[in-house]
Amino acid sequence: MARQGFKQEARRRVTEALSAQRKERLEQERRLADLAVEILAALAERDEAVQATEQQAADAVRALLAEHLSIAEIADLCGGQIDIKELTKLSRIPPVPAARSGVRS
Repeated sequence: MARQGFKQEARRRVTEALSAQRKERLEQERRLADLAVEILAALAERDEAVQATEQQAADAVRALLAEHLSIAEIADLCGGQIDIKELTKLSRIPPVPAARSGVRS
């Protein structure tokens, strides 16, 4: 009968060990999920910032085009820091209505 007592004690220890492992795994999964959320939120924030700054640049390019400058002249005006391909891309970004862009009159 002593053997049964040893088995019960062993079973209890194994159950406790498995429970502790499960708890640690769940905590790790929560930490990993929280970090994944941080990654996705940071990337979304970055994408929003890139879109906003590209919109500002596109607005400036359109304003220069309205002043009758060519894309090549705008590139020269920018000291060659931006190429014609990028300026052309910016010139094709449609303007955002004032209500959406957050610009106040």
